[in-house]
Amino acid sequence: MRLTPSAAARLYGIHRATLYRHMASGRLSWVLEPDDSRALDLSELIRCYGEPPGNATPNATPATPAINSDATPATERLLAELVELTRMQGEELRKLREEVATLRRLPAPPDESLPIESPSDDPHGLRSLAKAIFDNQQGGDKH
Repeated sequence: MRLTPSAAARLYGIHRATLYRHMASGRLSWVLEPDDSRALDLSELIRCYGEPPGNATPNATPATPAINSDATPATERLLAELVELTRMQGEELRKLREEVATLRRLPAPPDESLPIESPSDDPHGLRSLAKAIFDNQQGGDKH
């Protein structure tokens, strides 16, 4: 959204001369409109001066739409479903947090590799092959 320097000065409660001085110094960037007037982007004003006092942004829309009393039954049904879904997700989140807390209390697993005891522990023989290659390399380095 673009504002004229006068509108921006009113919005922020500062003097127009201050805006023009900041525009001239490069502190505040601006664009030239087709009618040769200057315009300021609201995002640039927020970057330079922060949010407008009282959050009085021009033509601002509310963050959440207001629910009208003339809402259609389909809209009311969807809202009810969304409320129920949100409640269920909150309950699931609570349960998952409890499970994580329980798991954090368990002792840590041992940090040692398990020896291969039977062929069922190494059905494809990859561990045995890796061990043989490792042992062969270790033996080859000693010569």
